[in-house]
Amino acid sequence: MARLILLIAAIGAASLSIAQVNGPGTVQIGLGAGLGFFATHFENEVTWPFVGRQTTSREDGAFTTSLPVDLQVGLAKRWSIGISLDPGRYIDSAGTHPNAFLVAGLQPRFYVVNGEHFALHLNAEVGYGVLRIRYDENTPSQFDDTYAGLHVRAGAEIQYFFGRVFGLHAGLKYALHNMQWRGREPESDLLALVDYDARLRTSGLLVQLGLQVKF
Repeated sequence: MARLILLIAAIGAASLSIAQVNGPGTVQIGLGAGLGFFATHFENEVTWPFVGRQTTSREDGAFTTSLPVDLQVGLAKRWSIGISLDPGRYIDSAGTHPNAFLVAGLQPRFYVVNGEHFALHLNAEVGYGVLRIRYDENTPSQFDDTYAGLHVRAGAEIQYFFGRVFGLHAGLKYALHNMQWRGREPESDLLALVDYDARLRTSGLLVQLGLQVKF
């Protein structure tokens, strides 16, 4: 009898785990599209020989489009952790510079609601990103500037599964990015004569929608 009770309890626990979106050992993969709206602050410093330092700054706005991919593994009924990759495009008010970025991060999640088909989780993300901007394209003076730095994101996401495997997700995040100028290709003869530095900081909202798979 005792063994029968233990067997029934084990089956019940397994059924409960299966009936929830997230659980220990559950693997989730998200694929989607993202749209971001950001306020930007760009600042550069040039130190000229015999002249001194010259600093300029510019406030602007920008939006981004991206194709985020994330992988999550359940640690407990309410917790999971994973990684995210977010390649995309950065478009400022001028909209004239071809560019591309890649953002990668570590993302823990806490499931506030963890039902059979519906879930709501809070998430945070810390990671690193690289942005490459091309200027004067298709001209003799064409060059690429590269920026890189840390980012922090925090938000919430809902998930709805039609069965045990396939579903949809929709999320909203607040994001901060702080990128430092890393170099120019091809190298500039003028920059070799001066001490040059630049920073790009952005803050804003990121909307993500897409497909979800779990197993």
